[in-house]
Amino acid sequence: MLFSKHILVLATVLSLAGAGNSRATEESGYAQICSSHTNVFLGQVFTVDFIVKAPRPPSAPDLGNLPGFHVTALVPGKATDSPDTYLFRYAFRAERAGDLTIPPLRFGNQATRALVVHARKPAPSSRMKLESTLSATSVFVGEPVEMTTVWDSTIPFGTLKAVDFSFPILGDPRFRVLDPYEPDKENQKEATGLPVQGTRILAIRRNYEQDGKLHQTLQFRKILVPLKSGPVSIPPATLLCAVPQGAAPTHGYRGAFQYPAYFDNTFFDRNLSGNNYRRIYAESPPLALEVKPLPAEGRPDLFQGLVGEFSIAVSAAPLSVHEGDPITLAITVSTPRHPEAISLPPLRYQPGLAGRFRIPDERSLPQVTDHAKIYTQTVRPLSSGIREIPALQLAFFNPASNAYAVVRSKPIPIKVEPAKSVAAYARGGRFHTTPRATEGGIRQNHAGPDLLKSRRAPLLGWTSPLLVAAILLLPPLLAVGTVFLRREKRRILRTTKAARAYRTYRKNTARILRDHRNKSGIYRDLDRVLRAYLGDRLHLAPGALALGDVLPHLVRAGVDPRVQTEFQQLFLLCETYRFTSAYDEPADTQAIVREANRIVKSIERCLK
Repeated sequence: MLFSKHILVLATVLSLAGAGNSRATEESGYAQICSSHTNVFLGQVFTVDFIVKAPRPPSAPDLGNLPGFHVTALVPGKATDSPDTYLFRYAFRAERAGDLTIPPLRFGNQATRALVVHARKPAPSSRMKLESTLSATSVFVGEPVEMTTVWDSTIPFGTLKAVDFSFPILGDPRFRVLDPYEPDKENQKEATGLPVQGTRILAIRRNYEQDGKLHQTLQFRKILVPLKSGPVSIPPATLLCAVPQGAAPTHGYRGAFQYPAYFDNTFFDRNLSGNNYRRIYAESPPLALEVKPLPAEGRPDLFQGLVGEFSIAVSAAPLSVHEGDPITLAITVSTPRHPEAISLPPLRYQPGLAGRFRIPDERSLPQVTDHAKIYTQTVRPLSSGIREIPALQLAFFNPASNAYAVVRSKPIPIKVEPAKSVAAYARGGRFHTTPRATEGGIRQNHAGPDLLKSRRAPLLGWTSPLLVAAILLLPPLLAVGTVFLRREKRRILRTTKAARAYRTYRKNTARILRDHRNKSGIYRDLDRVLRAYLGDRLHLAPGALALGDVLPHLVRAGVDPRVQTEFQQLFLLCETYRFTSAYDEPADTQAIVREANRIVKSIERCLK
C-alpha cells in the first residue's frame, strides 16, 4: 500500500513537471522544419517550410551560401491562422549528390533542428548531353564575351516533361548578363520556350542526323560582361527532366517531333503520373575565364568602362532655332561586335556642351541595331552666340591595340537667334521685353542682357503704372491660381495612388492565386494588375501603357539591369496572352505570381 502511494505521488510530480515544461515551451515559442522531400534528385527543386512560434515576427537567417544547396525565398515570414505563428517557405535545389544537411537555423530567438536530405544523381544517359562554350577564354574587365549553351538529345523533345534547367551564371554578381540582339527570334518557327533558372528563355531548335539517329538541339546565347578582374570559374549548367519509360531513339527524320509554338510546350508541364517516367540528368563541363584588369596608364578622363572598338556619329534637328528651343540629337555608337554592351555616358560629361547647352537628365532608351545603338536626346542652346553643336567624344579601351582611344563626331553648324519677346509695363511709363511664353511654358534657358531692351510706352503713359498693371494682371492671376489649385489637387491624388500602388498590387495578385489555374487567365489578369500598378506608381495611363513608357523610369530609378530584363520578359509574356486565347494549359499559379512579385518588389525598392 505504501509502495502504491509512492508510485502515485511520483507520477503526479512527473505529470506536473511535464505540464510545466509544456507550458514553458509554449510560452517561449518554437521553430520547426518540414520538407516536401528528403530523397531528391540532383538539380530537383523541393519546398522546405519553417513554422516559427514567437511573440513578434522573427527575423529570417541568410540562406544565400548554404553548402550544397541553392535556396530561393518563397514566403518570407507570413502570419498564419494560429496566433503568434509564422510561415517561412523556401525552394531548395540540391547542387551535389550525397547526404546534404540543412543545419539548425535560427529564426529570431528560436532554432530548428537539423535535417538531412539524400540527393542522388540520376544515371547519365548517352542520349542527352549539355554543353556551354565561350567565344574567348581571356578578356579584359568590361569586354563582352559570348556564352553559347547547347542541349543535344536523341530523345524527342516533345516527350520530355518537368524540365529543371539550372543556369547559375544568370545570378552571378561577377557579370552583367545581356541578351544578344536577335529581333526576329520570336517569329522563327524554330523558337522554343525553355524554363531556365525560373525564367523563360527562347532557344532555337535544330535537327541533324548522325549514325542513323535523329538529334534535336536547343541552343541559346548570352552576353557576359565581366565586372572584376582575376581568374573566374563558371559553374556548370545542369538539366533535370522526365522522360517516358522505354522511350526509343528516333531513326531518321520520318516521324520527327514537330514542335508547337514557343510558348506552348511540355517542358513546363510537371504532371508526372505513377512510375511511367524516369529522370535524366545532364551537366555541362565547368568553364574557366581569365579576366585581365584595365591598365591605369593613359586612361582618359572621359573613360566610363567601355571596352571594344567604337565609332560615334551625331545628327541634329532642327538646325535653326531660338534660344532655349530644343534640338534633338541622334547619337549613333557603332561597334563590329556585341552592340548590346554599348553604354553612352551622360552628355553632361561632354566638355563642349557644358555651360553652353541645357542638358536634361532624361533620354530615351537606345534603339539597338545589328552593329550600333542609337540614343536620342534633346539639348537647348543657352545663348544666341552659339554657332555649332561641338564634336562629341567617346573614350574606350581597345583590346586589339591594348590602349585607350578617344573618337569624336563631326561638329554640326547651327543658327541660334535671340528668343522672341512680349511687352510688360514698368515704372515711369516704360516697359521692357521679356522672353515669349510658348506652349511649353516660360522659356527657362534664355541668357544675355540683350533680351532686356527699354522702350517708351506708346499708350496710357499718363495712367498710374500700378493701376494699369493691376487691371492687366488680375485676370491672368486668377486663371493661374485656378490652374495651380487644380494641378495641386491632381498632384495630391497621384501621390496618394502611387503610395498605395504596391499594396493594391499585392491584394490583386492574391486574387489571381485564388481565381486561376490556367495560363491564359493568370497572365491576362497579371497583365491588368501589372499595368494598374505601373500606371499608379509612375503616373502613366495604364490602358495604353507600352514597354517603352516604363523602361526609362526604371533606368532613372537605378533598377538593376538584370531586373529590367526580367521585367521585360514578364511584360511581353503578359502581353502575349493578353492578345491570344489559343494557347491555354494548366500552370503553377503560385510559381508565376511569386516570380512576378519578386520582380515588382525589386522595382518598388528602387522607386522609393
